[in-house]
Amino acid sequence: MRRIRKQLNSEVEPLNSEVEPLNSEVEPLNSEVEPLNSEVEPLNSEVEPLNPEVAPLNPEVAPLNPEVAPLNPEVAPFNSEVAPFNSEVSFLRLKYESLQMTNDQ
Repeated sequence: MRRIRKQLNSEVEPLNSEVEPLNSEVEPLNSEVEPLNSEVEPLNSEVEPLNPEVAPLNPEVAPLNPEVAPLNPEVAPFNSEVAPFNSEVSFLRLKYESLQMTNDQ
């Protein structure tokens, strides 16, 4: 038993000397990441139910990424202008769908 423990220690100790310097790099990052977790975790519960709907679209969307990526810098400045209208558009979409359902009946 002692021999096994001694052998394991001899294998683990060199690894510790490799890992310890990395800890000093990682620990400061933890303080940056941990506050973000509290912001991201509530979003996971909203996103996860959408995964089954989105997954089938990935093969269609993936080929478009190389075309869309260069446009991102051009589009980004408009996000702040468009954002205030998102809730209004969502409301109007729901109202339209509601009226459409009423007409269908």
